[in-house]
Formats: sequence, C-alpha cells, structure tokens
Amino acid sequence: MLNLFKIEWLKLKTYRTFWILFGGFLVSYPLAFFFSASKYNEFTSAKSGMEGRMIDALIDTPYVFPKIWHTASWFGGLFFILVGMLFILLITNEVQYRTHRQNIIDGWSRMDFLKAKFSLLIFFVAISTVLVFLSALAVGLYYSPSASDIFRSVHFIGYYALMATLYLMVAFLIAILVKRTGLAIIIYFAVVFIVDNILWASFTFQGSQIGYFMPLDAADSLVSNPFNPKAFNMRTVPDYSLIIASVTYIVIYGYIVISYFRKSDLKT
Repeated sequence: MLNLFKIEWLKLKTYRTFWILFGGFLVSYPLAFFFSASKYNEFTSAKSGMEGRMIDALIDTPYVFPKIWHTASWFGGLFFILVGMLFILLITNEVQYRTHRQNIIDGWSRMDFLKAKFSLLIFFVAISTVLVFLSALAVGLYYSPSASDIFRSVHFIGYYALMATLYLMVAFLIAILVKRTGLAIIIYFAVVFIVDNILWASFTFQGSQIGYFMPLDAADSLVSNPFNPKAFNMRTVPDYSLIIASVTYIVIYGYIVISYFRKSDLKT
C-alpha cells in the first residue's frame, strides 16, 4: 500500500486544490483553537473570582488538562469537514476525468485503486490526529496550572481518530456511489449537518438512546460538545458500545465501497 500512496502523492503534490483545502485545515484548526482558548481565558479572567470559577466548574475547565484533550478533539471534528470535502473531490475527479480507468488500463487492479484511496484516508486521519494531539498539548501546557494529570484523558485523541475515519468512510461511500463532485459534496454536507442531527434529535428528545447509534453520531457522541454543561448530558450509553458501533459502520461502508466498485461500470 505504501507504493500506491507514493503514486497518489505524486498526483497531490502539484494539485492546488489539495493544498488550499488540506493546508487550510492544517492552518485554520490550530489558529482557531489557540484563539478560542485565549478568548475563553480572557472572558473568565474578566469575571469576578467566584463567577469565573463557577463558569469553569459548570463546563469543567475546557482548556486545561485533562479536559483539553476532549476540547481539542471536538474542535478537530468541526474543521475536519474540510478534509471530507477534499476526499470526495479527489475520488470524484478520478471518475469524472476517467483517470481511474487509465490506472486500471496501465496495470492496476480495481482493488489497487481502492487501496490507493484507502491509503489517502489513513494519511488524512494520521496527520490530522497528530495535529490535534500537538495543539491540545501546546494549549494545555500553556494554560494549565499543573501538568500532573497531563495524559489522563488522552483517549479522546483516539476517539477523534475513530470519528475522522468514520467521516471519511462516509465521504468515500458517497463519492463512489454518486460520482458527481458537486452533488456528492451537497449530499455529504446534508448527511453530516442535517440528516444525522435530525435522526439523533428524533430519538433522543423522546428519551431513547438509539439516537446515539446513528451512522455518524456513534462516533460524534464519543466527542460531544465540551462546552455543554455536564447536567445537560443525556447519554447513558457506555463508550465501548459506541466504539463497537463506529467500527461496525466503518466495516460496513468499506464492504459496500469494495463490493460496488468491483462490479461498477468504469465507463460511467
């Protein structure tokens, strides 16, 4: 798979859109995270001692260790939508410009093409996970009064990697099925921002925990909004159940992608 990734990288390194979107993520995420931490600490410092402590207690001090790992992972999920859009663009462009057919004519198998795209998926998840980890570590070291429990909640970084993988698998599935860049991106955004939230709300506000097992919420719920007061948390489903659900969705989507592409007509 490493050789296939090297070939993919040759395509990417001169592709301006890749540098705009992925570079935008690499720059905008840490800047926004540092800025939000700065503004939050300015806000709480401007309050009276008791009021500032009450705000911190209500949302559990989001920019110091160990909560910083949770906060950084949630922020990463917000910005990772850019990478999902880029991933769709890279796959649909191959289909629209018939370069996937040329790869296969030149000796690749259909599985080689898919493996090359899976290698890109791994690359995006790995780089973004390292970025989230380093951003959390830097902000936490700067704002935390003590680093004694520095890695106590670092598992949230793993939750972020799982969430990013699930998001890209959804993007991969949509891109392979739809094939048209604009339509695929619209569907992706609709699924991420509208459909999944509606499904979650329709179950959760009726007192059911099924909403947390919806296709994207299984991973999203592992990295919930860290600024919501703890009293507002309605989830009783344990983390391990959501991890199993997320991995199951990833496997299912991967199976559909492989099965469909193996049988699809490369002329369309």
